[in-house]
Amino acid sequence: MSQRILEMGIQATQAGSKAEGARLIRIALKRELPAEILAVAYLWLAETTDDPQIKRAHYGEAITLDPTNAEARQRLAALMNTQLPTQNTGGFSPISGTGYMPAAQQAPPVPTPVAQPQTGAVNIADTLGHVIGGANGAGTGFFVTQDGLMVTTRYIVGGLDRVMVELHSGRQLPAMVVSSVPDLDLAILYVEHRAESLLPITPLARVPDDAPLYVVTYNGESFHVQQRPTRRIMPAHWIPTNAARIPDAGGNPIFDERNYLIGMMTRNVSRASNHLFGVHISAIRRCVDAYIQTSREARKYCPNCGTNSRALGAGFFYCEACGGVRPEMANVQRYYLPQADVFYEAGRGRCVHCGSIAGLHAGRCLRCGRPQQ
Repeated sequence: MSQRILEMGIQATQAGSKAEGARLIRIALKRELPAEILAVAYLWLAETTDDPQIKRAHYGEAITLDPTNAEARQRLAALMNTQLPTQNTGGFSPISGTGYMPAAQQAPPVPTPVAQPQTGAVNIADTLGHVIGGANGAGTGFFVTQDGLMVTTRYIVGGLDRVMVELHSGRQLPAMVVSSVPDLDLAILYVEHRAESLLPITPLARVPDDAPLYVVTYNGESFHVQQRPTRRIMPAHWIPTNAARIPDAGGNPIFDERNYLIGMMTRNVSRASNHLFGVHISAIRRCVDAYIQTSREARKYCPNCGTNSRALGAGFFYCEACGGVRPEMANVQRYYLPQADVFYEAGRGRCVHCGSIAGLHAGRCLRCGRPQQ
């Protein structure tokens, strides 16, 4: 059945129905299929979009799943030939000569000011935002879609559902927190702004050991760090670095020596050494794509856990994922609504106080919070 759904998605794409093709292929990608079949699915998913950055991410996923897939490598090579940024042979100057980072040879151990960005094929400054008004200080964010989705750290936004973003033009715009993934220290914001360009992303699924990396902050500081090899077994989306501190609350884009965006600097640290971790752009893209899919449904962001909640989107009091209360309902009288039961986990019995089937945590109802005694 899973492979049949994929075949239907491919047929829809071939017939020109790209939106329907993408929908079916994404469903198939969630099913149990062999890695080589999933790689083919990503190849066809790339055919449903004209965005070169998204295409590159899909080709990279296909190669990760099936390194022997020659078609994926050929398509990626062809795309890179048309999208490859201008290289500066005299030193590192990312994104087509913007002059926004120091040369690799300088490798300053601490952040140092650099020149303002100049005009180039991609102007880094146009892709960045200064995230202010957050729960834990100001930080950096960068656009991942041209229609206003920006990523930053969950550490910055905390439990807030709105912050402000300042652009390099000087405009300050309200930003809505539309999704977050606390495990990745990732928050996705929506800003009513159209980005002129996006940063070109790496085709590699993992950062090589000891690779030199470059981190940029909103205010023009940049500094050199390095991938830090570790004996710990960890998911491929984590990028261990030798950076022990950064000058803001995170959200900074991380580049490799070829000027490609490889990820975002988080505030997650190693327990043993306090070194900071980055999160790989492929994981960020997956989270952004997942949000885009769910945004077509009636959902509402839960600032308590970061979930796009169906129950909150339907107007009920409590998030089905964590039992948290909608902020605007915190000070109103809440009561049991039988029609809300469909959104909550069944099979754990009803609360003896409010009758809810939301479930229990530490002996307390996730709906009313009262102990079951």
